Amino acid sequence: MRNLKSLFGIILGMLLTMPFLTACGDDESIDLGTPKYESISGKYTINNPSSPYKSIELGAGGDYIVTLNNGYNTNLSTKVTLNKETYGIFRQPKTKSRATNYNGIIYGQYTENSDGTLNLEGFGTIEIVYGTGEEVKGFNLTPTNGGPVTLDVTKEETMSDDELTNALCRTWKIEKVRMIEQGDGESYDITLTPQDWEQFEGEIEVFPKEVLFSKSGTYMIYYADQSIGISSWKWKNQSAGTIYYSWDNEWYDDEFATLSFSGNQLIISETYEENDELGYYKFETYTYLVEK
Repeated sequence: MRNLKSLFGIILGMLLTMPFLTACGDDESIDLGTPKYESISGKYTINNPSSPYKSIELGAGGDYIVTLNNGYNTNLSTKVTLNKETYGIFRQPKTKSRATNYNGIIYGQYTENSDGTLNLEGFGTIEIVYGTGEEVKGFNLTPTNGGPVTLDVTKEETMSDDELTNALCRTWKIEKVRMIEQGDGESYDITLTPQDWEQFEGEIEVFPKEVLFSKSGTYMIYYADQSIGISSWKWKNQSAGTIYYSWDNEWYDDEFATLSFSGNQLIISETYEENDELGYYKFETYTYLVEK
């Protein structure tokens, strides 16, 4: 007989598991305005060979990600055997220690100064250098603890400009996570929030507080313990509201989640289901998010 308590403890620790929910229905609506920094958002690769910075990504909602050249590697150093029971869109593989997630990554909020420059909190000030038209070709960066430097940049390719992509690509706060488990005559139905998740100590590792999605295919999770996880996403079936996610830059058919928009709220859902000699088992998660 399946040990539900043990298995449930593992799955609770990851906060989201595998495939499914309902697609965006006709009765659903999206009531989200254009993010404040949509026009300059994107991931900018630094072309200067001697620069300590690998890339600077400006999120549409006012959050930034700076990756150092000797920093966080989004490719796993060794091939990982992915296990659906311990893996999900908000849970990185165990081969990536959260203790090192900030190694080479600078993350924070940015705002626009009165002179048009950008203040990247905790990092420095950036003046955007434009080329032909509105093309961004460089940054004049003044680090918080250093002298000014000019960076030659190339904006990475972005996804198409459409209603669903525009709605998703911003920074979200996670309000709650509902988890439903069924199997072998036992069932659970619990809801975790940022305020009470720690009462499940021993069964849940850490609560994801925020997530940033970008049109460059980046998504970054900010956890309650102030660690981060960075991964990649792309559309699986946009008409069905499904996205693939990847922690190791490989795409797998069963690693996807479903999006559902309602007003200014986003719901991300996954389901893991088994029916074998051990019996029937199903685990669902519904994560409720609002724009930051």
